[in-house]
Amino acid sequence: MNRLFVLLLGICFLLTGCVKQQILEKITLATVCAYDEAPNDQIELTIAAPMFEPGKSGSVTNKLYSKVGYTSRNILQSMNLRLNRPIHPGKISVALYGKELAAKGVADEMEVSSRDAQSSRKKYMAVVDGKAKELLQAKFSSNEEKGMFLFNLLDTNARTGLVPVQNLHEFEYSYMGKGMDPFLPLLQLQNEQVLISGIALFKDDKYVRSLNEKQMRVMKLLLEDAKHGTLEAKLDNGSNIAVVNVGSKVNYRVGKDSKGPKVAISLTLNGEILESKGMLYPSQEKRTIKDRFETDLVATGTELIQLFKKEGIDPLGLGDIVRSKTRNWNEEEWKQKYRTLDVKLNVKVNFPETGIRK
Repeated sequence: MNRLFVLLLGICFLLTGCVKQQILEKITLATVCAYDEAPNDQIELTIAAPMFEPGKSGSVTNKLYSKVGYTSRNILQSMNLRLNRPIHPGKISVALYGKELAAKGVADEMEVSSRDAQSSRKKYMAVVDGKAKELLQAKFSSNEEKGMFLFNLLDTNARTGLVPVQNLHEFEYSYMGKGMDPFLPLLQLQNEQVLISGIALFKDDKYVRSLNEKQMRVMKLLLEDAKHGTLEAKLDNGSNIAVVNVGSKVNYRVGKDSKGPKVAISLTLNGEILESKGMLYPSQEKRTIKDRFETDLVATGTELIQLFKKEGIDPLGLGDIVRSKTRNWNEEEWKQKYRTLDVKLNVKVNFPETGIRK
């Protein structure tokens, strides 16, 4: 027993000796990167690294490094030729893609990150409505490092907000998988402020179009069970109602008829009325509010599904769901049937509590 313990201890020492150490004072630690289209089929890579001012606790700025080339790896090496502290990309937590580059495809840049053992699989990715470099150049974060600000923006809204969860691992899974297509948050720069303006939809690895904020809210409900986020509706009498999602569940059922497979989506949402503008007693109008939200969710959700089928993209992963329930599923046959797929959406809204009235 003692000999076995000594052997295991020796192996542990050998393994730790194989780890390549990095001294922070001798490297430039990058936290966010941006990819943009450049002439002659090149890309422009921009990296933001935090710079801490000595003697000023909590004071941080960003130093941007930018260069054009054919591959991101070669660009990094070229950047290092001008630096006394080489750039270390292992701590990059957010990767941004300019819209023009995203329309041509992001597979090459994504593959570089996937092959890098030091790159986090939970790294967030986003498409920028415009140039990604220009977003990093903006002064949108005065007291927080830009990479951390963007990571927190995306992470918070994905976990407790309106943005469907999507990171490097999930994007790659949707891209490589059959019967599904990836998507990414869409960022926009307005008055030196960064906001999530919607969702960027992809066909394979190429950006094709975007969804607005309202469509993004409904897409999240169709993709995953959630218990956060606010929905709004306007009643026929002109009243505006705000409802917080305290718990929603979505379920997919696959059937078949003479025309082929069909999909039934059931969405149940438990809401709490938080604000009613123009209505004095919302608790007495629960039925009216319930009907309006159910109608709006069915209309918006059905509109989204028709849009996806028209574009030939499948961000909801309907193909993957049908594949899991179908023997001898064929991807090429599915792509031909997808545009005419029978999809029915049923929504049920409940108000167990009315919340507070304003």
